[in-house]
Amino acid sequence: MTSQKQLTVISFSHRNTGLDDRDALAFKAGEVEAFVGVCHQTWACEAAVLTTCNRTEFYLYGLRHDDVWAHLKDIVSELRGIDAQDLPQPAILKDEAGARHLFRVAASLESVALGENQILAQIKDVHDQILSGDGKSPMLDRLFQYAIRVGKQVRTDTSLCEGALSISSAAVDLAAKIFGKFAGRQILIVGAGETAETAAMHFSSSGADTFIVLNRSEDRGQRVAQRFNGIYRPLDELAEACKSADIAVFATSAQDHLLTHAQMKSVMKNRKHRPIFLIDISNPRNVDPAVAKLGSAFLYNIDDLEQVVRANLDSRKSEIPAVDAIIDHMVSEWQSWQQSMQVTPTIASLARFFEEVRAQEIDRHHNGISESERAMLDNFSRGLIKKLLHNPIMYLRSAVNDESLSAEDLDLVWSLYNLDNTTEKSDET
Repeated sequence: MTSQKQLTVISFSHRNTGLDDRDALAFKAGEVEAFVGVCHQTWACEAAVLTTCNRTEFYLYGLRHDDVWAHLKDIVSELRGIDAQDLPQPAILKDEAGARHLFRVAASLESVALGENQILAQIKDVHDQILSGDGKSPMLDRLFQYAIRVGKQVRTDTSLCEGALSISSAAVDLAAKIFGKFAGRQILIVGAGETAETAAMHFSSSGADTFIVLNRSEDRGQRVAQRFNGIYRPLDELAEACKSADIAVFATSAQDHLLTHAQMKSVMKNRKHRPIFLIDISNPRNVDPAVAKLGSAFLYNIDDLEQVVRANLDSRKSEIPAVDAIIDHMVSEWQSWQQSMQVTPTIASLARFFEEVRAQEIDRHHNGISESERAMLDNFSRGLIKKLLHNPIMYLRSAVNDESLSAEDLDLVWSLYNLDNTTEKSDET
């Protein structure tokens, strides 16, 4: 056992866990609060939970058992109503590896879509929960501060998070180049399946607030329209709806063109050739390719958008070395700060050990000496201990100041004097 309190990260993510298991492990707010409370009360350790659509991760500081997951498994299974034997095996990372993992998550290197931005906001939410919790969590507070700094610096100093990495988000990026801001722009969503809904979500998160959903099935079309505070219209009103739209996204399973060249020519005449942005991400295509020949009708299909996605992915991958450098620097800062926080308890435990030895020796020789001799021996031994401790204490303090202190230095001190045992005895009294 080492003196240093251990950082442990228990990770279930798309890298090691199936979708069904990730769904089963997705913690609700009340369950996060209950989990953190149990960790505080049972083990006096700090705890936090990061839960997203692609990961559930437990961050613990202070629980030093060799198999931390074995101690938490029953708690997780009880909170989520899962048989403990059905829980998948997590990835377990400790100390430096755990901190590096969180920083990689914040940088979005661990995301399904390399360079996505949503994860940083989710990490900020976890930090807010740490600050608002009943128990004190100074180490995790600082760890998540460092993670947020990593995320911000990656997004400021590199282009890892620039450019779209999905067909839907690429469509939004292209539309933004033409229209700038989306507020007040009318967005047609043609279709109500997953692809169409995802496209609407991307436009909505980018500022769009006026949606019209066209679909053959009214029930499904109404549902999607309501989600985005939009209006439903029947699919046979498509040409009419295009007369006032700024952007139209086509994502249906129709086998024929829903918008023909002749229809669009009439629409453009009615619009007085005001520009319209058409995004056809259907297979087969919903918009007649000849529409692209009409002036002010900007038509992009799925092949155009896939080229954008590939180019953006290549660009993002080239930024990984720069991101790794940022993470390396922040891991070093975290370790230095963590070690500095360990110096005070190390010095206190070292002083306690020497005092215990001194007191035991004085007691062992108290017979046969007078009170004055005992007082003289007591003063002498205190002075001797003070001199013996001077150099080790000065070394530890100066090593913290010049950032040369290593984890091995602290471990060596605790191992040489068996300070864990000294601390445990003190806690019992």
